[in-house]
Amino acid sequence: MLISNQQVNSVIKAYEVTRNQKNRTIQPTESVRRGDSLLLSPEARELHLIQKNIAQTPEVRSDLVAKLKESIDKGEYQVSSEQVAHRMLVRSLVDRIVGG
Repeated sequence: MLISNQQVNSVIKAYEVTRNQKNRTIQPTESVRRGDSLLLSPEARELHLIQKNIAQTPEVRSDLVAKLKESIDKGEYQVSSEQVAHRMLVRSLVDRIVGG
């Protein structure tokens, strides 16, 4: 098989184009330089604030516990049977709703 000068030149040109493309530096776009960003919806921001407040709230309200202990020790703590029944019913309903 004979190869002409024209074929050799076209192959050389093709390799030069490929080599030039490989050596070409790619400029980063504006979005790459800017970096990552995050945009939260108003609902997500509100949820984040609620979670933060819950995390800062103590598990036990020491002031209330101390007040109740003092009332019990003095014999002043009284709860009506209606209050107990009401809380029992509320708790039962909440358990059913949450439990499915």
